[in-house]
Amino acid sequence: MICSTCKENHNRSGQRTCHTCHAAYMRQWRRHNPMNDEQRQRDICRSYAGVYFRRGKLIKPALCEDCGNNEPEHMHHDDYEKPLDVNWLCVKCHNKRSI
Repeated sequence: MICSTCKENHNRSGQRTCHTCHAAYMRQWRRHNPMNDEQRQRDICRSYAGVYFRRGKLIKPALCEDCGNNEPEHMHHDDYEKPLDVNWLCVKCHNKRSI
């Protein structure tokens, strides 16, 4: 695909911009739209859990913790003060809890 900003080819299927142009746009956007304290806490918590998952210290179970049927794809935090206390949920169950 062709980036709508720099007009170069990129391989981000379904996206209008290349990675470089998107990153530049997001840096600018974040300067004008800073996170509040609650959003920052959630972001830190999710990042912390993601690092532990990528390092193999958080293991994803084979089944969703709520319905037990589907393979979980989402980490859900009930308490953002405890980043490693994660519930693994399928998309459907995660959407129910997030409402």
